[in-house]
Amino acid sequence: MSKNKINPFKFLDAYTPEDIDIFFGRDEEIEQLYNLLRNSNITLVYGASGTGKSSLIQCGLAKKLKPYDWQPFYIRRGKNINQTLKNTLKSNAGDDDLLDLLFDETEDLPEIPRLIKQVHYQSLRPVYLIFDQFEELFVFGDEQEQREFIDIIGEILFFTLPIKIIISIREEYLGYLYDFEKRVPQLLRKRLRVEPASLENIRLIIDGISKLDNSLVKFLSDEVDMLTDLVIDKLTHSRRKLVQLPYFQVFMDKLYRDKAKGRDESVIIKFVDIKAFGDIGDVLRKFV
Repeated sequence: MSKNKINPFKFLDAYTPEDIDIFFGRDEEIEQLYNLLRNSNITLVYGASGTGKSSLIQCGLAKKLKPYDWQPFYIRRGKNINQTLKNTLKSNAGDDDLLDLLFDETEDLPEIPRLIKQVHYQSLRPVYLIFDQFEELFVFGDEQEQREFIDIIGEILFFTLPIKIIISIREEYLGYLYDFEKRVPQLLRKRLRVEPASLENIRLIIDGISKLDNSLVKFLSDEVDMLTDLVIDKLTHSRRKLVQLPYFQVFMDKLYRDKAKGRDESVIIKFVDIKAFGDIGDVLRKFV
């Protein structure tokens, strides 16, 4: 087994802040998201399923921001998005008796803005609320839960708080945001559409991995361009040459594991290896 080396392909898992050293190919989108956040307290990230929205937010921003620049909280709906938000903030708000001393007795903040302020006092870093897979609110939540959440976001943005809000949603659910936008008009003003990976994105990923010292996967530097073209052909038959990132991750992870024979061993993946390998359809059939 190769010690201290990692497989840079995460199969179906999203990239997290711990993966910043192996996250490549999205520098342009990271910069766009960063600039949107600089100019607004709420940003909408949307795109089709499998375009890498979660990885872009969780790992991409971690590459751009220093630890002292932000305090991120990744929130999924759970059983009720409002209760999940409240529980998340309460668990990070610190001791109530101590923090009460920081507030003027006449200060009248609603519960969630007050909790956000308390969380901020704990670290003196801006609070980032990141609502991932936000479409779950409309798939599983009722109107009361939706209205309550919209009102909470409206309250948060009304008060001057050290906070950024990111909402990540699948593109086909954008129409469900009509009532949300009426209450929070700035919702759609700062938004980023995340596209499937292009040929250039894939080339940057392969090139970045090939230069990693601690990667279990290596590519020959003079084959990067040829490899990229071949991988794209294996993953899509579309003329646009756009790739769903989960397909790329699954394909490359399976290719690595087959060549390493199931062990965590360092391997060099060559053009001939990919050429002899099946396409994504073959891989998915084996997986299923």
